[in-house]
Amino acid sequence: MRYTVIKRAFTILFSLATLLLFLGPEQSVAGQPIRITEAKEALICPAFSSGGLLIAATQVNWRGIWLMATDGTGLRRLTDDPGAGYRFAWSPDGAQIAYRTEKRIDGKRYFAIRIVDAENGRVEELTDFRRYLGTPRWVLGDGTVAFEIDREGTLAQALVVGLIADQPKEAAPHRVATTSRDLRIWISEADGTNRRPISGPGERCFDPVISPRGDRICYTVLDSGGRIEVVAIDGSWQADLGYGSNPSWSPDGRYLAYEVTEDDGHVITGSDLHIASSDGSRRIQLTDTPERFERWPSWSPDGSHIVYSAGGAIFLIPVPSSLDAPTEEAP
Repeated sequence: MRYTVIKRAFTILFSLATLLLFLGPEQSVAGQPIRITEAKEALICPAFSSGGLLIAATQVNWRGIWLMATDGTGLRRLTDDPGAGYRFAWSPDGAQIAYRTEKRIDGKRYFAIRIVDAENGRVEELTDFRRYLGTPRWVLGDGTVAFEIDREGTLAQALVVGLIADQPKEAAPHRVATTSRDLRIWISEADGTNRRPISGPGERCFDPVISPRGDRICYTVLDSGGRIEVVAIDGSWQADLGYGSNPSWSPDGRYLAYEVTEDDGHVITGSDLHIASSDGSRRIQLTDTPERFERWPSWSPDGSHIVYSAGGAIFLIPVPSSLDAPTEEAP
């Protein structure tokens, strides 16, 4: 009950903040992005908090985690831990961020899982440093964090005490996707049981992301230059979205936002954002700016905006209203 009230308050505050943002000095027309931080901040990979009230981001080489309001104000650094910005994860109540940090010992990389409080910046260690650890995911409403402990995708869990969240009755099953040493994608329960492969034996894949409803998963296939595939958890169907990377699910699980990059074989020479329905039947190019490289999209919890980084700045862009039209999707 407490979590429901907090979530509703976050949604209201996010809507008010967004309204004020569009009424501010930098006006926007429908579909046009708004820059909320300056390029000098050198921020990348933004992500909305679970309630949509805050945005977290990192800097080049995934150094540290920064926090801001949805209009870019109140920018502050939560942690300067190396590697913390790589696939950090907001807690279900939007109060904490789980992340993986790293250090070098005798020239080798070692990792540890930590959480940081979004309000006061207090850091808590969930694991000691060890030779290999995967990035953390919040998998249960009681504050459970799951992460891989070896390159075969074996899972371990840690419980974060004090998380404010009630588990909804309609919540999706708590499955976890992992990547094994041979670049196959696997699905299991949150405790690692019932583990089975989801990608084909001949595919080399990475970056698995389970949909909010828990009924499908997307991942990137290295073959053919890197394409995004969407697969039903039960294996009943799959869709090829074409070339792309860094996908982000819409809150209702109907769409994916992702980046489509160009390169010269050494460096990225262009990047724009696209949206596709999860069955591949609808596609929209969200940005078209040769002079600006848009990357790392993240959907707002209410589905109205996408936040992304470009040239060291953070931008917000409204989601096209045409996505509200009904579509025929795979079951």
